Amino acid sequence: MTLGEGKRKVLMLLDEYSSGGEITVDGDIDAKMNDFFDIAQRDVAAWQPIVRRVGVTLDGTGRMALPEDVSRVIRIRKGGVRAAGYEAIDGMLVYHVGDESALSIDYIAAPAKITPETPDDYAFEVSEDAANCLPYYVAAQQLIADLVVDYGAFYNLYLQTRALLPRSTLLSGGGVRQSLYGR
Repeated sequence: MTLGEGKRKVLMLLDEYSSGGEITVDGDIDAKMNDFFDIAQRDVAAWQPIVRRVGVTLDGTGRMALPEDVSRVIRIRKGGVRAAGYEAIDGMLVYHVGDESALSIDYIAAPAKITPETPDDYAFEVSEDAANCLPYYVAAQQLIADLVVDYGAFYNLYLQTRALLPRSTLLSGGGVRQSLYGR
């Protein structure tokens, strides 16, 4: 889903139509839309993380910058096997000087910030199912200051649809361990 499609869905939820059936432009609603979508996307990404993988080749210096969108490193693999001796600190990968290994890094990505200047063709970075939750959140935020219309219905729909999102299984250690009998 794109930002423009999300905005259209919010206006449909808010019933912002003229008597002729065209969507009307409300400056107050439009001015807040991008910021509310930014908050919504970050909230959904905290619930259902954006998991990415990047391949890197170390240069032997002992420090290498991680991609800007890294929120948390999940695992580092060398030759397909989980590797020890690597640490992510303040956006940098720290390793032993002289190491020139090829690594695969799995990480949780932070979505790009949606600003008032973000174009409507921006594609949300969360999954399509997660993006379908966003208009409910934005509609609720648009109505929260309205004393006549209750925002609670849209906010509850947002919470319900978000709760149905599958959580990523890539965040665990990668294996299932039987712990009841200590095996």
